[in-house]
Amino acid sequence: MPEKKIRWFIIARHGETDFNAERRVQGTLNDPILTHQGLSQAAALGKYISKRGAITRTFCSPLQRCRQTYATIAEICSDNSNLLPEPTILENLKEIELKEWQGRLRNEIMIEDKTNWEIFKSNPCDLRLENGSFAPVLDCFERAISNWDVIRTDAASNSADVIFIMCHGAIGQCMLLQALGLDKKEYGKSRRYALDNCECFEIEFESDLSEYSSRWRKIDTSQEVSKWQSTYSSHLIASTLATNR
Repeated sequence: MPEKKIRWFIIARHGETDFNAERRVQGTLNDPILTHQGLSQAAALGKYISKRGAITRTFCSPLQRCRQTYATIAEICSDNSNLLPEPTILENLKEIELKEWQGRLRNEIMIEDKTNWEIFKSNPCDLRLENGSFAPVLDCFERAISNWDVIRTDAASNSADVIFIMCHGAIGQCMLLQALGLDKKEYGKSRRYALDNCECFEIEFESDLSEYSSRWRKIDTSQEVSKWQSTYSSHLIASTLATNR
């Protein structure tokens, strides 16, 4: 039976990669690896996670850049006597799939596929790649829904209080929007819902019966931890932003 118990979910983005530094599109490619800066970011996030309290369930994208980030975080936690468990590798935590753009420089795409790039930046849900047959953002949002089903069910089954999720920027944003009950059309519309390298969202659900979260906050280890924001207030802000667009 679902419990009326508060659970916290920490959704983190991987550290900076060589592709990030080159401004090259990664998508679902497994080639990108962490830079020195990315490893430093992961270590800083590890220090925060090590002080967060016991984390008994963890999940990770199958892509190398997330595995590297997770390993660095786990090492820092181990040094601080707060061991992280081996993560469950969840295929649907991989990054947004950007088909023919993957591996290419952003500046190159802006010139050679200008129309689609402008759609991606103005109305991401309308983007269609692979000769118009594939909708990257819609696919990512559907995977976010699936991820929550799997992860929240697992948390309830294992009575986990704090769950750590190591993934990517786009899938992390889609999972936050889903948790807040915001429409997928909010994707890419505000930096409030975006993750930079090794930033994370902390999302609170008051009960396993709750469809949506009760509150959330963004964590940037290079700055002060942001204040908690209620899901209700996030809806009001999203509505105001939509009206002003």
